[in-house]
Amino acid sequence: MGNDVKFTAVNAKVKALKGKMLKEEDFLKLLQSKDLKTALMYLKENTRYGELLQNYDFNNIHRGYLEIILNKYYTKVFNKFINYFNGEYRKLVKNLFLKWEIEDLKVIIRGKYIGRDKDVIESKLVAENSLNTIDYGYLLSSKSTDEVIERLKGSIYYHGIKNLANDVSKKGLFRIETELDFVYFSILRKELKHLDKQNKEILKVIIGLEADLSNLSWIYRGKKFYDITQEELFNYTIYDGYKLSPEDIKSLCYTKTIKDFHDVIEQTHYAWIYEVDNSNTIELREKEFQKKYFNKFIRENRSDFSVVISYLILYRIEIREIISILEQKRYEMDDNDSKKYINIKH
Repeated sequence: MGNDVKFTAVNAKVKALKGKMLKEEDFLKLLQSKDLKTALMYLKENTRYGELLQNYDFNNIHRGYLEIILNKYYTKVFNKFINYFNGEYRKLVKNLFLKWEIEDLKVIIRGKYIGRDKDVIESKLVAENSLNTIDYGYLLSSKSTDEVIERLKGSIYYHGIKNLANDVSKKGLFRIETELDFVYFSILRKELKHLDKQNKEILKVIIGLEADLSNLSWIYRGKKFYDITQEELFNYTIYDGYKLSPEDIKSLCYTKTIKDFHDVIEQTHYAWIYEVDNSNTIELREKEFQKKYFNKFIRENRSDFSVVISYLILYRIEIREIISILEQKRYEMDDNDSKKYINIKH
């Protein structure tokens, strides 16, 4: 089956779903809401999230709980896309879903480390469904982080993190989480070998972009907040990025100060995201960068996997932006201050 036929139905579905995403005016209304409850009422009465929110009491709902609700719904939408594909593309969707399973695994490992009750950890998980490769109940019944890692034996995650169980500290958790991300990209890289040339090339670009942004976040945070050594920073980076060569990555890892980091990154494709100023945050600029990039793929309506994956990334960003606004409403932040954390132009 040619790509034109294969992607016609799924691209039509994406177009319909994209049309339901929040517009600039919706974000303005949320920003202008007088409090958290008013913002939630706007979501319920004027957006596609209405049906999802109709049975919740807004007097008792908090930002963290809403984030879980939205992310659970997101994973259900993600899951439905598998019905459009078979063969290697069906397998690709399953592997892309690993990103969410990994986020849940991080929640379990971190929850056990800080001593949270099983029920509390379970309430924060969003991706338990038929696409899972791990047994959630088995891991949740573990008594410690070490036991969680041991119970992953035989899974795709065990080999990468088994040696990190001996140093589970705040810094150690950061290493474990980074290694789990590395597993995700490694699996996707192997899967690309089985795709046709057109989809292989476009997915190398999209996944490479995500790898670049993950590497930059890892290096920047590792230097600024965790004092991780240059050698270890480099050892945990993801290779086969999009615009960052191995030499770029090594140069960034081996900078001695954050100022040196900025000096090196100024020469790369991502200089704007990490530019030094007080007007925006790195996370905001990263989201703006991604939105411009992935909206372009959807407008082009190409007969390949770029449309589906672009929509899923943009939808994920939309949820993050909704949560960011609601967080500001929770702390009664001024509208002008709120706009520093979200770009309402989509």
